[in-house]
Amino acid sequence: MMGTKAQELRRMTRRKVRATRLSDDEKAHLRRNAGYEGSPYHKRNPGDFGLVPPSVPRPDKTLCDEAGVRSKQEALRLFALAVEQGLVSEATTHGDYPKELWVVDEHGRVFEGMYGGSRDGRYHGYPIRRSDPLHQRIRELIETREDAAD
Repeated sequence: MMGTKAQELRRMTRRKVRATRLSDDEKAHLRRNAGYEGSPYHKRNPGDFGLVPPSVPRPDKTLCDEAGVRSKQEALRLFALAVEQGLVSEATTHGDYPKELWVVDEHGRVFEGMYGGSRDGRYHGYPIRRSDPLHQRIRELIETREDAAD
């Protein structure tokens, strides 16, 4: 269950999905300059990710471990898949990085990559709860856009 403060922040942060997928040039920019860094707040066992467990864990955070992502290699694969699927937010940061990007894995699990890390172009990711309305919206958008690409 999400804490009151986290719920307030979530309501204040409106995640708007961009109407168009990433272009080939934008994908190339992300492949060259962006990457996954991770966050210990979304890991029960952050050791493989080279992260130190937080001194004050936040129970409102979703855990990658519970969504089947237990290694950095798997997280990197999902980040690359997110770039390929090309579903990103309208909002961008300096350097033309999308503030958020989303991916649906082969099991139908939805993950969000959020910009921000130790240096430019770094993202951390986490699963989106099925109870979050964005979960179903992202699944529908990915499925619809994949059908349109066929």
